[in-house]
Amino acid sequence: MDIGAPVPSQRLGPYALTDEGIAALLARYEFHDSVVRRVIIDQHFGRKPRGRAVRLVIDARVEDEAMRWEPVCLDLVDVKRFRIDEIHGPAGVLFDPPRFTRFDGLMQVDLCAERFGTLRPSNRQEAFEGSKWVFEAVEGTWSVLEPWSV
Repeated sequence: MDIGAPVPSQRLGPYALTDEGIAALLARYEFHDSVVRRVIIDQHFGRKPRGRAVRLVIDARVEDEAMRWEPVCLDLVDVKRFRIDEIHGPAGVLFDPPRFTRFDGLMQVDLCAERFGTLRPSNRQEAFEGSKWVFEAVEGTWSVLEPWSV
């Protein structure tokens, strides 16, 4: 049973979540009051299992285009662990931009970055402690999606 609209196709990208790619993402979008619209987790099993993949679809405002809403997609590859807790209040609303850190060769994407304020986590465990939305992956990309058709 499909209860939602399918994720739109890519319009621009994908762009790697390297330091330059993350800087471009954070410069393009205003994430205050943006909404996580979809979280898709994919896991393959069998003789040659691939690592987990996670797709996050976020409706964010484009800073240079009169703050219009645009769906942006974060695709995380070979996800080692993640945490999604039930949130009290408006579910899926981001109050700050995602925080990207790297420890031990892995990237952490924290969607509850406001808990640190101006500080940064000092290790990968601290990145997970206290966060309600956090993912740890080997690599990832971001892309701009076509507008929603619903």
